[in-house]
Amino acid sequence: MQLLKSHLLICGVLLIELATTIAGAQQYPYALIQLPHRDPNRPGSVTRAINEAGDLCGGSDASDGTYHAVTWGRDGRVLDLGTLLGPYSFAKALNDQEEVAGWSSIEPTGNSKRAFYWSMGQMIDLGTLGGTLSEANSVNESDQIVGWAGYDLSSSAAFVWESGQMRELPSYVQRAGTAFGVNNQGQIVGKVYGEAGEEWAALWENDQLVVLPHLNRAPSVAIAINDFGQIVGQSTSTGINSPARAVAWINREILDLHNAQLGRSSSAWSINNVGQVVGWAGEGLINQHAMIWEQGIGMRRIIDFVPPRRRANWRLQLAHGINDAGQIAAYGFETSDPGTLIAFLVTPVHPTMDLAAPNPGRAGESNTITVRNVIPGARVTFLYSKTGGGTRIPGCDLQRNALQLDSPT
Repeated sequence: MQLLKSHLLICGVLLIELATTIAGAQQYPYALIQLPHRDPNRPGSVTRAINEAGDLCGGSDASDGTYHAVTWGRDGRVLDLGTLLGPYSFAKALNDQEEVAGWSSIEPTGNSKRAFYWSMGQMIDLGTLGGTLSEANSVNESDQIVGWAGYDLSSSAAFVWESGQMRELPSYVQRAGTAFGVNNQGQIVGKVYGEAGEEWAALWENDQLVVLPHLNRAPSVAIAINDFGQIVGQSTSTGINSPARAVAWINREILDLHNAQLGRSSSAWSINNVGQVVGWAGEGLINQHAMIWEQGIGMRRIIDFVPPRRRANWRLQLAHGINDAGQIAAYGFETSDPGTLIAFLVTPVHPTMDLAAPNPGRAGESNTITVRNVIPGARVTFLYSKTGGGTRIPGCDLQRNALQLDSPT
């Protein structure tokens, strides 16, 4: 397909209607959209979860040294959820009603924290099971909230909060478990400990505890569950000090998802109802990359599927959530400033255009571009910018429309 360039390209912008004649597999299927910070003077934000509408939650720093739980709406705006009196809070889950669960400090030092439920502008303290600490990790559409409560993670109980009450989940050893995920059927996943300190991935169904299979009887943990009961998490490969490997439990059978080409370690953090899995892979916490796993394709780095200009400037470190539309909640950093974490929405782009070398860029010159993943003959609006970066199209549904441009005109 030939595109006749106009003199407007000299200003860095070209807007033209064109007929597409080439369709095929996407080359760069994701736009990388940077999310705003709650305090522009103190960058530093991470995402933790995403709902079906594309709303996200997580935490963001402020110049006074605090960080607060935040949500990012589908319009891209950031909302500070506040705290329960203390200086810190963090949002770990949200449902499709934009109700949020997480934890907040409850006194000025920030040492004591409580699980919270946030709805309609109000943050509610969920209490504890008699200890001093609690933390909420997941919430479903029925407002069931799961997490842990106790004196610390080593002496905590897995809980479910529903109908205004916190209830301890069964475990092998008293106060020895954590709940990480709950689906819309009320199935809960997490981990429990054995009498000798063994760490086992756990499923709670109808208040019954089921220990899930693990790799070579090594420690394991279940982190997330979708509405079909498919579970993901991690298991070490041979023992306590061996590298973690991303795993899934399908029909309660364990499946090793790890790709050794991406590093020694990996972990799976979320699975959508399509069966796509996201998490991280790499050399432990030092050199990790956000990853996606798909049936029949395996595990890949997400950064490899954004345009090359963006790929060179950013490191996507961890993907915490994925919705059924394939939108991903992730965070990372700019390679020139690895100390500042940046929250991202990674969203599929349809169609995909690749114009990597728009030269000579003079009026009357003809240049070839490739358009992929569109119906032949479709009309596509093409916008050009000299710098790349994900952005929203005002008034358009982000699940269907996203641009990989900085400040497009």
